[in-house]
Amino acid sequence: MADTTEGTAPASPAGPPSAPPEDDAAPLSVGRRLSRVLAAVVAVSMAAMWAYALWGPVQRVSQGTFDSPAFPEAAQPICAEALAVIDALPPAYESRDSGARADVVAAANDELAVMLDRLDAIAPSPGSSDDARMIDEWLGDWRTFLGDRERYVEALATDPDARLLVTEKERRQITEPIDYLATVNEMPACATPGDIA
Repeated sequence: MADTTEGTAPASPAGPPSAPPEDDAAPLSVGRRLSRVLAAVVAVSMAAMWAYALWGPVQRVSQGTFDSPAFPEAAQPICAEALAVIDALPPAYESRDSGARADVVAAANDELAVMLDRLDAIAPSPGSSDDARMIDEWLGDWRTFLGDRERYVEALATDPDARLLVTEKERRQITEPIDYLATVNEMPACATPGDIA
């Protein structure tokens, strides 16, 4: 038998020769390019916004912080004097009976009343600024709390098991906004004392 493949190229073992590779990806339309660029810009912008919000140079000021440090700087020593007098009293919760407890709380109340009169004297006139408005409200809250303490002393005269009932303001004890404003304005001695606890 004669060789019939003579003069022809041998067949490739992998099959017919493949065509040269063509570019599989079709060129992007202008609209698709624009949407990809826009998506990238939005992603980078959001990342930058969060980075700035979390670590940016913005100084965070707590709500209730006074614009001027004048009142806190003058109030802190006044409150510290009152607190020192109250701290020198025997703790009310260690009193041997309700009469002794009432005497201790009454003495502390007298000191707090003097403190509030002194704070009133250095407070800016109400309505003159946002600071003045906040200070006026804060001193009013303090007066309310002092009234609660005075009612507690009166209750101890007839009920040895009387409890200090604290007025609520916006569904929380009025001591919370008093203490908050004292804390954020760096006058910790002007927070409510823990002498009754």
